[in-house]
Amino acid sequence: MKMNIRSLYFVLIVVLSLGLLFEWTSEKKDESIQKHLGEDLYSGFDIGNSHAYIENDEMSVVIAIKSGAIVETRLKKYPVENVDGANGFRVLGKSKDSSFSYFFKSGFVGVSSTSYELVGGGSGEDYVELLDKDQGLSKRISFLPATYEISILDSSSVGGLGSSYAGLFRTEGRALDLKREALNGGMMNNSSYEGVAISSEADPYSTTRLRGIDESQEILSRSGWVAFIQKYFFAAIIGSDEYIYNYYVYPKEDGIFRMGYTVEGSSINNTDYGHEHRLFVGPKIRKDLMQRAENLELSIDMGWFWFLSQPMVWFMDLINGYVNNWGLTIVIFTVLIKLVFWPITSKSFRSMAALRKITPELNEIKERYKDDRQKQGAETMKFMKKHGANPLGGCLPMLIQMPFFIGFFFALREMVELRHSELGFWTDLSAPDPYFILPAMFCFLMIMTQRLNPQPAGMDATQAQVMKYMPVMFSVLFIFFPTALCLYTVVNTGVQLAQQSYLYKQQGALSSG
Repeated sequence: MKMNIRSLYFVLIVVLSLGLLFEWTSEKKDESIQKHLGEDLYSGFDIGNSHAYIENDEMSVVIAIKSGAIVETRLKKYPVENVDGANGFRVLGKSKDSSFSYFFKSGFVGVSSTSYELVGGGSGEDYVELLDKDQGLSKRISFLPATYEISILDSSSVGGLGSSYAGLFRTEGRALDLKREALNGGMMNNSSYEGVAISSEADPYSTTRLRGIDESQEILSRSGWVAFIQKYFFAAIIGSDEYIYNYYVYPKEDGIFRMGYTVEGSSINNTDYGHEHRLFVGPKIRKDLMQRAENLELSIDMGWFWFLSQPMVWFMDLINGYVNNWGLTIVIFTVLIKLVFWPITSKSFRSMAALRKITPELNEIKERYKDDRQKQGAETMKFMKKHGANPLGGCLPMLIQMPFFIGFFFALREMVELRHSELGFWTDLSAPDPYFILPAMFCFLMIMTQRLNPQPAGMDATQAQVMKYMPVMFSVLFIFFPTALCLYTVVNTGVQLAQQSYLYKQQGALSSG
């Protein structure tokens, strides 16, 4: 009776905690939505005087006229909030309190400052023309035909200048517009790689976390790219096959990290020189990145088992091409994985079914030799061997599957396609389940799975009690996980339960234990 009362108290505490958490997350979400609604997109810039902007269907770009720097980019098709009227996600930009800044700048080494004037474009057009008459410099910023790519053409009418350069400049701190992701994306949502990445002829993908940049890095390479990687979106400066680049990453100086390249052999000795830079600012969609530059798709952090995650993403994208819903895609893909591994999992379930059938006899042996643990163990193993039951029989098949499940976990965690994707009343698969339906379903499925499986021999009462509450503990943990991961786990557990029940019935083990 005491245990029943304790169990009731435990359930009440969990329910109350979930209710309070739901109320808190709802309030925070409302605050976040209001923050990104009703704001003038360019309220922080003096458009027409100190700043100009260009835009197309995919993005808007703000340029500081005097310096020619790109100081803000907004991705129109990726709103910060999944509601009408929300502003587009910022990759480059500056926080209101100026505690964070992230911008792009290009030009010529040796030119310490510029005084560009606006001579064409801007005001919402798709290009801007800047001119520094005193130094003979001009700059044209426009959109390339490829989506989310910007062309920056730096030109000079005078000689004696250093190499052409392009760089990303960033202060330390959380990236813009990812605070909402951190709030609603759960403890797993912002654990992906964040830092600098360089792709070169010598190394297709080398990375350094932002706080790990304590000395200068320089790499010479034809083509390649340099980027700052973050969750879902990133900015990359992409080189051309026509030039050799000195890619660099410099430690923090005056609070700013610098990463970019200088173009080797581009020193200006003659007049009328120009160099075009390619800047990508957009989402991390694998199939798109593969078409832009070699190895650019490696910017998607797939974890240890990337060689498994990448084909999984490819196959899910193939499925989504038919169903056009990422939630359904996850369900279908999970079921297919379980079917592929059925020959392996069936061996595990058969071993567990055999163990379940002889559980009553094993309990008798345990009771008979309760005062002699050595004799108890010997008789138990002898009896299990006689009936073809192996307590470790299910371990190897599960270990074989584990890399695939981990790979799928990382694939789901990184997919920007899941951000604001809907499935029924779930409006964002990258955010935790606001209704706690999936964690509750997982709890139920785990309890049903526990009932199918026999209690391991030798488990004492305390261990058994802990195992009893494991479904509840895991479900509480799952309320912080993105909906996509919860959906995968629920479908995976549900299919496994169905497979196990079918095989147990086939083996005559359901009536035992």
